[in-house]
Amino acid sequence: MIDVGLLATIVIVLIVPSVFVRPWPASAAASGVIDVSTGALFVGLAVGRLTAVALDDPGSLTSLSDLMIIRSGVEFWPGVAGGVAWIAFRARHDEVAPIRRLAAITAPALVAWACYEAACILRDGCPGPLSSIGLRPDGLVERMFPIGLVVAAAAVGAAIVGRRWHRRGMPDVEVIVMALLTVAIIRSIASIWLPHIGNGMTRQHRTSIVVGVIAVIAFVVIRRRQQHPMIPVDA
Repeated sequence: MIDVGLLATIVIVLIVPSVFVRPWPASAAASGVIDVSTGALFVGLAVGRLTAVALDDPGSLTSLSDLMIIRSGVEFWPGVAGGVAWIAFRARHDEVAPIRRLAAITAPALVAWACYEAACILRDGCPGPLSSIGLRPDGLVERMFPIGLVVAAAAVGAAIVGRRWHRRGMPDVEVIVMALLTVAIIRSIASIWLPHIGNGMTRQHRTSIVVGVIAVIAFVVIRRRQQHPMIPVDA
């Protein structure tokens, strides 16, 4: 049986963000946005799915049918790492600076994530806390406040602000780190209201906090190095 909702989500995630880059920077070119993002998406999904299966049910690693059920769980941050690695690999293959291409694709990536979150309407509904105003996910009686739509709006806002800062001269590496920090913050806050089993934090929530802390440290280090550049010592 074809999962129409998931298929439509993938199509939206691939097509909509491509119009967000106008133009695709010459210094990050040699491959189109669709070419780069398609490979990154599927590599990210594969890495995220394998990681989720390895953590939750290692025995399923030998079952192709189990691995193909993306709905059963995909680890977000390992998937992001896989996508970033693919983009860097393709950049080197195209003889383009990886940092430059990663910075150029940051805004479309945020929009792609926003599209995925907003497309919860096309899948099983948008979960969240019980609310008198909201949507009713399939199979439930109570309405829930659609956290996915709020996350999508925040991601689009971050993409717009990040692209504006980038065009005003923010260094590529800072653009990348700020994007990671923004996603980590949004996911950490959203995880508070998303339904989950138990009272403690979910693995996704904890991972987002860790990534956020690492991004803050990285940003501080980068800023300090720019303010106090290394002075070469002559022999």
